[in-house]
Amino acid sequence: MAEMRTLENAYLVVEVSDAGAELSRVYDKKKEREVLWNADPKYWGRHSPILFPFVGKLNGGVYHYEGTEYSMSAHGFARDSEFECVELSSEAVTHRLVSTEITKKNYPFNFELLVTHRLTENHISVEWTVKNTDTKTLYYSIGGHPAFNVDSVMGCRLVFDGLDKLSCTGIDLPTGTADAEHPVMLTLTDHVYTVGEHTFDADTMVFDEGQVKKVTLEEADGTGRVTLICPDAQHVGIWSPVQKNAPFICLEPWLGRCDNKGFTGELKDKYGEQSLEAGKSFRTAYEIVVEK
Repeated sequence: MAEMRTLENAYLVVEVSDAGAELSRVYDKKKEREVLWNADPKYWGRHSPILFPFVGKLNGGVYHYEGTEYSMSAHGFARDSEFECVELSSEAVTHRLVSTEITKKNYPFNFELLVTHRLTENHISVEWTVKNTDTKTLYYSIGGHPAFNVDSVMGCRLVFDGLDKLSCTGIDLPTGTADAEHPVMLTLTDHVYTVGEHTFDADTMVFDEGQVKKVTLEEADGTGRVTLICPDAQHVGIWSPVQKNAPFICLEPWLGRCDNKGFTGELKDKYGEQSLEAGKSFRTAYEIVVEK
């Protein structure tokens, strides 16, 4: 069983697993409540997986790079990989994943991925550094998938500070790809969207083009507030399992996302795909803030 790394202060207890460098527990000491989903497989057997080198599903489960077709499962392989813990202190833990001959069979790039979880008061910073250790351009997507406990999905409130409407793209359920040609405009009431019976009928609510940089999830009565802050996110997904009324909602910051429905082009032309020149590195971060 993978080792668990623990960070703790006066506000929170945070646990991060070497398996997938996955944030696996957030406990609110002040309110004596578990903030992060417990990975009950009845609904969904993960807590907060890292999505790399792809976010979401590929059309037909394949992609094309320089004329060759490669297969890849949804969300890539990082979430199922064993990371090396390379630094640990009372405030932060850093994990590393590097390319191998095995990863290169389905993802023909040399890379290094560093993931740091940092605890400061009631804030958890999740920091990603992608390094291109290859001699060619690296193409990738990366994202977070943290799931937060709620008493009931129905009636939960999603607060989008300063926004009155949002363009929302749904998922084409048979293919798991984005139905980008048929976005829905969501009208917010006092910057709030209230989760209803059919909110997740199209799987994930996808907000493209950097529309969302901050969103707060709260119970219907306004309690249990947790906020995602993601200034660099090009896309944000909000998800709970289709028609399961699962007791959690995911707030997901992404750089890149699933294929658009019907896409069969080259990897470099994939919507939202990130690129990194040989020898370069890229760093980004998002924050989870638990209400004091």
